[in-house]
Amino acid sequence: MKIALASFALLLAAAAPVAAGTLAEALARHRDADVTALRARRGEPAARCTLGAIYAKRNDLSRAALYLDGCRDADLPDEIGIEIRKTERELKKKLRELSTIELVTRPAGMTVAIDKLPGESFVAPATIWVRAGKYKLTATAGDRVLAQTLDVGERARVPAILEAPAGTKIAPRDGRVDFSQDNAAETQQAGPPPAVKHKTMLPAKYQGQVAAAVNENALEDPLAARKLVPRPTRPLWLGARLGGGMFDDAATGARAGLTVGATVRYRLASRYFLAGRLDWSRRGGESPDAVDTIGASAGAGATLLEGERLAIAFIGQLRADLRFADTRMMEPVSRAGAGAAVGIEAALPATPITIGLRFEQGFTALTPDARDRAILLELGADWR
Repeated sequence: MKIALASFALLLAAAAPVAAGTLAEALARHRDADVTALRARRGEPAARCTLGAIYAKRNDLSRAALYLDGCRDADLPDEIGIEIRKTERELKKKLRELSTIELVTRPAGMTVAIDKLPGESFVAPATIWVRAGKYKLTATAGDRVLAQTLDVGERARVPAILEAPAGTKIAPRDGRVDFSQDNAAETQQAGPPPAVKHKTMLPAKYQGQVAAAVNENALEDPLAARKLVPRPTRPLWLGARLGGGMFDDAATGARAGLTVGATVRYRLASRYFLAGRLDWSRRGGESPDAVDTIGASAGAGATLLEGERLAIAFIGQLRADLRFADTRMMEPVSRAGAGAAVGIEAALPATPITIGLRFEQGFTALTPDARDRAILLELGADWR
């Protein structure tokens, strides 16, 4: 009889892995049974954050962003806290590849569901991270159901506004996702209150923090430095370039000169893009007979570094020139020319500014036995 009871207890333990085991074990396994058990405990911060980390490991980024919200400052057990905070930091990098739905309801505080995220709901206003695709949003306001369909592109920011009829009243909420309703049917457990966790007595300056008094009546400083937040990049970039550098044709001395151009990029994948350019410059080395030239370049590039403050890209292009001169220094000028160009560009994602270094080399002769080349430092502005 005792053996049978013991076997039955083991079977019950195996059927509820999260309840019998620890959150750390669920985080390590991240199985379907762990997800089901943790969703029943979403009202507990530690269980909710563990669930978010499991969704991140399963590459379900939309749900991971939902459940990991606020976990960085949550009071989590040491056995899971370090890994959950690490997972949250890694998630922020992955979210740059997604699009966002900026959800707003009128009045605010309505709960909205999305068809491609079954079982989840969002309290407006909220920002929802999703992949590109078509989404249907629904919300209930009184006896009416509000719905809206959205087409979300790659790395886009799409607003969604659901407006209830005039006079509809919605219970005010704080705008955060509330999981307490999942456990509303549970009875309150009687007993002594939990032990109070006292804050450390170590002064803030020894904790790497800066103590500051909060003055609710203080005026905002209009000259205060603010953090620049990069916008999601568009697949199509348009830009202008103003550059200066040295022009040489190997027949006379090098000459300083200017170039003015327009550029375009079209993203092919997360790192690669097509690159085009149209520019004007005065070509040739040191001579009063420098040649005005319009050049068109086409090629491709790759993003070598993509961060919040700096993005670096390498570009390679083939170049065609149209030269507006017949002779130079008593020698005939080839009206058309061909060449190549390579460059590296550094963009500041939170601004339209781009800085580039470009080298151009002619393949065909400018004049007999003289091929044009240039090295340029450029400053640009991009619509991206």
